[in-house]
Amino acid sequence: MPVPRSVARISPGDRRHDRHRHRRVGWGSSRRHDRRHEPRHQSGTHGRHGCRRLLHHPAGQSGRLSGEGDAPIEQQVDVSGQSPLVETTNATLGVVIDRQKVVDLPLNGRNFTQLGTLIPGVVAPPAGLGGQDGNATPGGFGNVTGGFNVNGQRNQSNNFLLDGASNNDSFNTGFVLRPPPDAIQEFKILTHAYDAEYGRNAGSVVNVATRSGTNIRHGGAWEFNRDDRLQSRNFFATAKPALKQNQFGGALGGPLVRNRLFVFSYFEGFRNKQGATDTRTVLSRAERAGDFSGGAVIRDPLTGQPFPGNVIPSDRISPISMEILDRYIPLPNTTLNRVVRSPNVEDSRQQFGTRVDYQVNEKHSLLGRYMIGHTRNVNPLQGSNFSPAGNTSIATLQDVMGSDTWMLKPTMINVARASTNRISAKPTVTSGLNLKDLGFNINPSNAAAAGLPFISLTGFFSTGDAQQPFATRVNDVFGLTDDLTWLSGTHSMKFGAELRRDRIKVSFINRPNGDFTFAGTQYSGNAAADFLLGFPQQFRQAAGDPNLDGSSWVYAIYGQDEFRISRVTLNYGVRYEVNQPFAESQDHLNAFHPGQQSTVFPNAPRGLVYPGDSGVPRGTYPTDRNNFAPRLASVWDPRGDGRTAVRAAWGIFYDTLPGQGDFFQNGTLAPPFQPLTEVNFPLQVSAPPFADPLRGVTGTPGFPAGLIFIGWGEDFATPMVQQYNLTVQQQVGGSWGLEIGYVGSRGTHMPIFMEVNPTIAVLSPTPAIGPRLFPAFSLVRPTFSEAKSWYDSLQTSARMRAWRGLNLLASYTLGHAVDHVSGLNIGGEPRPMLPVTIGDQASIDAALAREKGDALFDVRHRAVVSFGYELPRLDNRGAATRLALGGWQVNGILQGQTGFPLTVIEPTNVSLTSMTNRPNATCDPNAGGARTTTQWFNTACFERLTLAANAGQVGNEARNTVRGPGFKRTDLSLFKNFAVAGSQQMQLRVEAFNVFNQERFGQPGNTLGSATFGAITSAEDGRIVQIGVKYTF
Repeated sequence: MPVPRSVARISPGDRRHDRHRHRRVGWGSSRRHDRRHEPRHQSGTHGRHGCRRLLHHPAGQSGRLSGEGDAPIEQQVDVSGQSPLVETTNATLGVVIDRQKVVDLPLNGRNFTQLGTLIPGVVAPPAGLGGQDGNATPGGFGNVTGGFNVNGQRNQSNNFLLDGASNNDSFNTGFVLRPPPDAIQEFKILTHAYDAEYGRNAGSVVNVATRSGTNIRHGGAWEFNRDDRLQSRNFFATAKPALKQNQFGGALGGPLVRNRLFVFSYFEGFRNKQGATDTRTVLSRAERAGDFSGGAVIRDPLTGQPFPGNVIPSDRISPISMEILDRYIPLPNTTLNRVVRSPNVEDSRQQFGTRVDYQVNEKHSLLGRYMIGHTRNVNPLQGSNFSPAGNTSIATLQDVMGSDTWMLKPTMINVARASTNRISAKPTVTSGLNLKDLGFNINPSNAAAAGLPFISLTGFFSTGDAQQPFATRVNDVFGLTDDLTWLSGTHSMKFGAELRRDRIKVSFINRPNGDFTFAGTQYSGNAAADFLLGFPQQFRQAAGDPNLDGSSWVYAIYGQDEFRISRVTLNYGVRYEVNQPFAESQDHLNAFHPGQQSTVFPNAPRGLVYPGDSGVPRGTYPTDRNNFAPRLASVWDPRGDGRTAVRAAWGIFYDTLPGQGDFFQNGTLAPPFQPLTEVNFPLQVSAPPFADPLRGVTGTPGFPAGLIFIGWGEDFATPMVQQYNLTVQQQVGGSWGLEIGYVGSRGTHMPIFMEVNPTIAVLSPTPAIGPRLFPAFSLVRPTFSEAKSWYDSLQTSARMRAWRGLNLLASYTLGHAVDHVSGLNIGGEPRPMLPVTIGDQASIDAALAREKGDALFDVRHRAVVSFGYELPRLDNRGAATRLALGGWQVNGILQGQTGFPLTVIEPTNVSLTSMTNRPNATCDPNAGGARTTTQWFNTACFERLTLAANAGQVGNEARNTVRGPGFKRTDLSLFKNFAVAGSQQMQLRVEAFNVFNQERFGQPGNTLGSATFGAITSAEDGRIVQIGVKYTF
């Protein structure tokens, strides 16, 4: 799909009537004006040849002005051009979406990031990876968590720019602030093989240009409303949940000093109160009394023998468990022991932004912008399924940016930018419950976060206060960039540099009340029965200093040249990046070097080392200084008429890792600062450990037994991706542009958790979990840069620019994404099955071989069509006819795709390594049979492993072999425009999301033997109708 290269020829003396000034272009000069913050469409008539060519300054693009000749000519330029249907100067893949489409297309929540999913190669990930409604996650104003997967890359690998400056959340990735559509001039996404000017990530570059003031006052106001009377019931809900939503705001722009100083400001508020449908398996009244007579056999953990009649004696039921059930867990209200409910989720947001443009003179302009947002979200389903206190998150988000654009001489322009953004999050409130009153012999590690331990029953539900409440979180990004464009003969060169500092300051209270896992695998055979009996499989609790203050510096320089030879254009360049690891202000980080004794903390267990120890830098691993990123592309215009282009590109791209990765994980677990104790209870126990899980657990002060290590491997390298494409574009007629091509990539040095401290399997005389290789630790999971990714696709698109009121964009992708792991810190991604040995490449290769499979975000087929159609205005008809039939407009987004994959998990620790276990696969679970919500795939294809028959073994199931449900969805909007007076207009809108009420189911249960194995228990919202009114002038 063509991304306009912003090149046009304009005759000397032309006056460019853009938004707020005129500029005269003289003969004998060639000018390329970089205006990321000033998108516009312009066209000019060349004085010598009389031919009309495009001058387009889209978001983040530069534009070339050039002239030939020897005599001045005065001529006005009409600003009315359109972007080309065929790109004959560049091989970058992507699309520019203009302001009209941004405000017209039906975007759920008015979230413009959904526009990125309209083009080939872009997939909104499944819910567990940040996706929702088939589009990018709405989030708050930001925190999109990457939003989408682009051409086989992780959803953490996108670079978000606002007016050309970084707008990235350094903790989670994603936009910091998302302005409303009415404050956006243009949306642009580059998806593959972009120029050396862009770096930071290996996925996409999303650049949004904000609106500015002009010499003419302009603006408007809007209100959008939803309520439950116009929405459909969720597939699994027994009734329509409550819904009340209002989204409102206004914008105003104009001159402060005519032809010199301009301002544009906006405000938007959002209020939502909505019932969220949730389905969970709980205990029946009989089961609460210990009666499991209707189910599988349960065994007494003390004897290994079945309970008589499959009934647990009342004197064996834990009083703590009964108290928790009575207080927090409802009885079933549907079949299969499930409870369906729709508690209210409340979301309140408001944001304000203002932008000022100052034209110093015709060669020099300045821009300043400030945005601030506030969000408060109350979600009783977050934290745990049945939480005593729910979950309340409050955040303030700010973004400041300034730029200086200066034409140094007719062939040279420099653009300098400075920007900073901040996210400040307030505490998560816990219930304050007294653990002693419930019967626990557990002391909260932080009194400010006291509450109920987090308790998880595999295949059933979770309850308890937040596992990991934030006391505070502040993260800042400060950036400086400078881009110099220089035209010399047939060369268009660009050079630049970037300096960025990412800072993350958190007070993170990690499992202050502990968390329990009841798996139902090594004791009774049922997680709910284990809970009643008081036999957890695991307990974890952290203590110590929760404060962490880290920062990272990033440096980059680049050079790029565009060189045209007859009908061939060559683009070549190189970028060099240095991404320093995060360092903590007090060096509260550690690393794992087997056999090395720390001199910084001599009482630390052997292998645990710190900054200041031999071979341990402040970021715990050396800075990778080998990140050279060459880019090469060619475009051939075979007939020289601009209607056909054969494009090819190759390049190397590096990925910046989010701070929420191992810097945060390592810093919040590092003993003796905030050590995490993990207790994995043995198969043979003499009493239920639920009430007193730390009984008998010992260790050195600051270094308790069962330490967890999560951090970077000592030779970690920057993730690298090679991208390459070959595409053909063809213009058909005057309105259609078609494209087809191959798009691929190969990723190396991708980060992956790998376990180096498994438990040692004891096979005789009876199977048992033995000690770990490093007995002072429980989990030891360095992040290795050993994973790889593969992506291959056939991508096609068709674009029809406005013709008789109709415009259309259609795309289809046949793709295959394969990897070893699909992202860091993603709950839906099981950890590798096999342990590895540090320094032993053969063990690493063997573990990776078992993990190679379809990516979690792999979608084989995806098609999207977006359109807009403005019916004739009927200006020459009578008033009644115009009122009834004129001014109508319809817009839509139609999309469909196949399902995401998943892996079946064997809950029994049959390998005795305390790692992820998988069953044996005996047939293709996706083949044949009707797919229903009660059994989506053939569950009989998986053979349950047992300790008696399979101790020490791992199943043969490959990763991500089961396919979940795909979906089809149609979003439509219908407008009626009313002229008021002059340029004033009223618009009534009806927008329907999922207009045909087509179900989009969640993934089926993947835990073998659980009550929900193979069953689907969740679905996204049905049809939602939104009524809106807008006033513009």
